[in-house]
Amino acid sequence: MNFELILTIIKKILLSLIILLLVLFGLSKLYDFALHQNVNLKAAYVQKEKINADILIHGPCEPLWMISPAQLDKITGLKSYNLALSHSDFADNYLHLYFYLKNNKAPEYLFLYVTPESMDLNYNTFNTYRFASYLGDPVVDSVVQECDPAYYKWSKIPFMKYAYYNTNINFDVLQGLKHYAGKRRIPYHADGYEPPMQVVWDNHLEEFIQLYPKGYNFKWDALREKYLCKTIVLAQQHGIRVCLYESPVLKEALPYQPNRKEILDRIKALADKYDVWYLKFEGMKIAESRKYYMSTLNTNSEGSRIFTDTLGKRINGIINYDEFIRPHL
Repeated sequence: MNFELILTIIKKILLSLIILLLVLFGLSKLYDFALHQNVNLKAAYVQKEKINADILIHGPCEPLWMISPAQLDKITGLKSYNLALSHSDFADNYLHLYFYLKNNKAPEYLFLYVTPESMDLNYNTFNTYRFASYLGDPVVDSVVQECDPAYYKWSKIPFMKYAYYNTNINFDVLQGLKHYAGKRRIPYHADGYEPPMQVVWDNHLEEFIQLYPKGYNFKWDALREKYLCKTIVLAQQHGIRVCLYESPVLKEALPYQPNRKEILDRIKALADKYDVWYLKFEGMKIAESRKYYMSTLNTNSEGSRIFTDTLGKRINGIINYDEFIRPHL
């Protein structure tokens, strides 16, 4: 094989690589653009539109499916928005609060869901793919690198930030392009609340008991604690009154959580450290019956209505305390 032929082959290979890199770079930019247009994605929506709520509801699926801003607003007289996202941990919550505050005035109150499961790596997770289009933001980069270092390392390769979790993203990209073409500005769930499906109790507790007949001891994770604290601090830096809370847990599940009190005490200690409320609703009547629940933590539509009403009344008490009592302490 002569030198000129070898040189020609090398040139073709290099040209092919350059074209491939350009295509991947362009495709990555297209995905970025499309995801930023998808108003059903809260990370995109809160950075495009002014919500300016007085109350933010935040956390994983429990608040997402349980707290209706429309119902809450009627009780409190304030405007609320549900920023919660399914299966999200505190690092996920932290970044979504960061996104919200970049484009909206700080709310007066942040109600963040915290339960023993929140502190255990076996429950909820950091959904890295939700933040792929925002890599390059120093705050996002820092959190992603800490929570998913393997992904962050590979994300430097063109388009790999999407190829890594592509099955979680492709539909959202197509939907974002549709929203852009249709000039859509309002998400399907405009106030962030996703009503629970009209379902009856499933066999979640029974399956849990089969796996852990002697109960399950929650494991406190240091990274979860770190981002819970960072979320509180971020809110307080913006003058937001933070309230941690736990919605009522189905009473019959409690015997299978041997160290529940220990974890609750640690959460309460963190709340005291940062001078924030930690509200619990263990005495609610709905906790005594499965007919209000889809699982041990998630209430159905009727249970959610009752809990939202109770939370709204509790919020009114906090507002009155802050206005008339706290300034004189």
